[in-house]
Amino acid sequence: MISEGIFIHPEAKKLIKEKNSPDKFLKEVINFIPDSEAVILPKHIKKYLNSKSKNQKNPNSQSRSNPNPDSRSLSEESKKSTEDNNKVRDKEESKVKSVKNSSKKKKKDDLGDHKDEKQGSEFRVIKDITGKSESEGELDDFLSYFRDRFSKIKDKLKVRNELRDFRPIESLKRVKSEEISFIGIVREVRETKNNHKLLIIEDETEEVPAIALKNKQEVFEDSEKVLKDEIIGIKGRLTDDSDLVIINKIIWPDKQIRSEQNTADRKFYTAFVSDIHFGSKCFLEKPWNKFIKWLNGDLGGENLKKLSKEVEYLVIAGDIVEGIGIYPNQKQELSLKSIKEQYKEAAKQLSRIPDRVKIVLSPGNHDAVRQAEPQPALENKVAEFFNELENVELVGNPSQIEIDGVKILVYHGRSLDDLVASIPGLSYDEPGKIMEEFVRRRHLAPRYGGNTPLSPEKEDYMVVDDPDIIHSGHIHKFGINNYRDVTLLNTGTWQGQTKFMRKRGIEPVTGKVTLMKMDELTPKVLNFS
Repeated sequence: MISEGIFIHPEAKKLIKEKNSPDKFLKEVINFIPDSEAVILPKHIKKYLNSKSKNQKNPNSQSRSNPNPDSRSLSEESKKSTEDNNKVRDKEESKVKSVKNSSKKKKKDDLGDHKDEKQGSEFRVIKDITGKSESEGELDDFLSYFRDRFSKIKDKLKVRNELRDFRPIESLKRVKSEEISFIGIVREVRETKNNHKLLIIEDETEEVPAIALKNKQEVFEDSEKVLKDEIIGIKGRLTDDSDLVIINKIIWPDKQIRSEQNTADRKFYTAFVSDIHFGSKCFLEKPWNKFIKWLNGDLGGENLKKLSKEVEYLVIAGDIVEGIGIYPNQKQELSLKSIKEQYKEAAKQLSRIPDRVKIVLSPGNHDAVRQAEPQPALENKVAEFFNELENVELVGNPSQIEIDGVKILVYHGRSLDDLVASIPGLSYDEPGKIMEEFVRRRHLAPRYGGNTPLSPEKEDYMVVDDPDIIHSGHIHKFGINNYRDVTLLNTGTWQGQTKFMRKRGIEPVTGKVTLMKMDELTPKVLNFS
């Protein structure tokens, strides 16, 4: 409820919806909490209910809202927060993280360019949550998170030709032109009784209902793909009473096509894999051993052996181990019962990879890090297993890295489940098509409060900037797409079908490695299954 200066935490929203009259109850809660509070949290609901219970026992008692008359409006706070965030972001993004080629991993704050003498190529981490997470789930965290998300994606939308004349929502009623345009976050999506699609859209100033009429086929079909909490642009016209916008066009913050892609200055290959799942009884040892033999130049004909020597990087997009307690009855399908045993095995297997290959390792939802995204790199006793491997670099999820000028966004892909469930026409069998939505919406998890847990950081690390490659896994499918000059890779798995997968009808695609020729950004696929 930006127009009220209030956000609602997803768990608080659930508590409100359970009431007989949610709207009335919400107003009561807003009146109860201090004016300085900008996010309704579950604790506010509980305090209000406790206060209400006490008042019923003692009619003379009064709830104390303790309003703060000096509290600033959301728009004023948003302006200051946006300016502060931009200053910090500009400062951070002007730096890059160096990689220390020793057995001790360099701290993630130590930023700077680094040239790997073995490979002659430059590697750097551009953006990564590791060592920077400050969120405690408090109202300021949520407010900063949504402001940063809104600000970043709004900046990507307002440069589009269709939105050159966009205006704040609160000023729309004063516009005399026939067509209006504005940018906002989608608070609600629902069907009307006449089967039109109604969107409630808000910005820092106000909210407005906007309707996609079912007889406008293209607009209506686009409205079916709109997600709650994403930021979009709208072109349309106001009704005569100025209380409703008739939508003429929905505009996503899609990436603009560049004149040319970033490529490396010389020929070498980067290998991409994901979802290895060491520690599972269904881990596919034979295909993995073939891959390791090939990387060492011990498998294949002359051309394949020559190709193996040109691989300088291996990027792993999460779920390196099977983990523990991830799904029902998982313990029955574990070959290694403890998380330490699993990571010890992972380090042992990665040690078989030639030292000339730098391994970039990002976690997933099966790994021993927090479940909320963005996830930091593997830490503490788990990370220690990789300390002796000089060629392993631990990064977060997501993490934006750069190899010889090529920008790679590594993201495990948990939100792919939410996208398939929410957007008509998407299928697990076409992972590249699902990943196009990352680029179209400029966000890795546009829907807040779905099945992808998100940590409300001061900066939204899930916003998609301008990568050359996005590498994901998670769904155990394989696909390569190119969308608006971004190469989209989903690299399958090294785990056979578990009982859990069988129940859900998942047929994994296994044992494939994508090799990217870095001076051309052309992919080659090797199948070791």
